Amino acid sequence: MINSLHGKVISVNDEYVVLDVLGFGIEVYATGSLLSSAIIGEDLFCYAYMQVSDAGICMFGFSSEREKAFFLELLQVKTVGGKLAITLLRHLDAEQALHAISSGSAAMLSVPGLGAKRAERICFELKNKIAKKFSDINTSGEPSANPSVERFVMDALTGLGFTQSESIRAIAVTKASDSGELPQTEEAMLKAALSILQRR
Repeated sequence: MINSLHGKVISVNDEYVVLDVLGFGIEVYATGSLLSSAIIGEDLFCYAYMQVSDAGICMFGFSSEREKAFFLELLQVKTVGGKLAITLLRHLDAEQALHAISSGSAAMLSVPGLGAKRAERICFELKNKIAKKFSDINTSGEPSANPSVERFVMDALTGLGFTQSESIRAIAVTKASDSGELPQTEEAMLKAALSILQRR
């Protein structure tokens, strides 16, 4: 079983990165945090999970073991496959999603391709498991960012002509910034993300 990958980034897509690992170009469907750290021509390490199904073989990549552990928990939900689980982690970071599930806030899991009923099922089936396995999560505080604010910023950036992958990376860098408090308003986060994109 493949546990991790280390190689040079050949290309970055809105959904995946292609890594050159010992001469093999491996397509890795990535979380938002992993996409944000992928730079073409530079080395990248990621934790990995290979899924074999009737649809074929897919490789999924994560920036931390915690992300991978959460991804594997999502796969335990009957109606959630690898592509949907990685989509969730591409639009929300692990802490946001863990907070949503532990607090039973299905609406916070609203991402493309994940309907309300399936989000409710994820919360119902995983709430107790998450509380035990990720006991350090803050269930009383707010998640690291407001998903609706991120969706607004994503739509605004793509509307301005930036690609989805560029927008995802800019938002991720904004959220990871330790220069001050995380922007909570649409205008503040958009301004911060634009500043990052302009510097690039």
